Amino acid sequence: MTSPEQTETSIAAVCFSNVRQQQVKEFCRLNKLPLLNKKNEQYDLQLLFHDDLIELFDTQLNTTISIDFLKGAMAHRQQFGGGRGQAIAKAIGLKSGITPTVLDTTAGLAGDAFVLASLGCPITLIERSVILFSLLENAFERANLSDDFQQIAQQGFHIINRDANDYIAEQRASNKTPPDVIYIDPMYPERKKSALVKKDMQILQRLHGEDDNAHPLSNSALLNSALQFAKKRVVVKRPAHAETLNEIKPNTHIKSKKTRYDIYTIEKML
Repeated sequence: MTSPEQTETSIAAVCFSNVRQQQVKEFCRLNKLPLLNKKNEQYDLQLLFHDDLIELFDTQLNTTISIDFLKGAMAHRQQFGGGRGQAIAKAIGLKSGITPTVLDTTAGLAGDAFVLASLGCPITLIERSVILFSLLENAFERANLSDDFQQIAQQGFHIINRDANDYIAEQRASNKTPPDVIYIDPMYPERKKSALVKKDMQILQRLHGEDDNAHPLSNSALLNSALQFAKKRVVVKRPAHAETLNEIKPNTHIKSKKTRYDIYTIEKML
């Protein structure tokens, strides 16, 4: 729901690629987005289609974001992030001889998911936004040209464009095998405009600004659904000093400098 002081974020697609013209036209038709042949300041966010790369351009920040699993911040984190000794790995339950399957219900830019996948976890990523899903899908396609990434993908690294609550409900109704761990990284309450907030997060906040499913109540419902489906634990990523996601208290937590991982152990909650 939009508050009186908020305005709806306008989104368009821009195609710079002759080979993608038909693909982008169909994408815009299905998602009811205007198709431009060049950037236009009238639109807050613009999905830019090049021959190989897909980017998201923010008019206000005059910058773009894309996803790259092979270089930049993700590659650095994979190489120097601390391996199984880092907080997220401990929170998920990675131990010697134990490599859990993971359902990441809030994929976003997939930074955490890629860390877990590179540590050996078979992982499924759920992303509701078709805009972010396009960036993720493009990143997979480009990375899949690398032998190293193909090894990660073969162990299980999948993305699905769905609402996480709907996906979990369908899996339960079909008696599908539950994942060992369900991971939730809600965006709120860090929705403040600040120079301290990274540009990619500002863009994501703008993209999700009108999304009712990014509201705290929706994330609380997602936690409830996850607790009914996960086999071993649910892990919720929170800012270090933030409140828990809802009134259900975690069994334990693991902290890093700026982040807290609330851990809900299923065996203890049954």
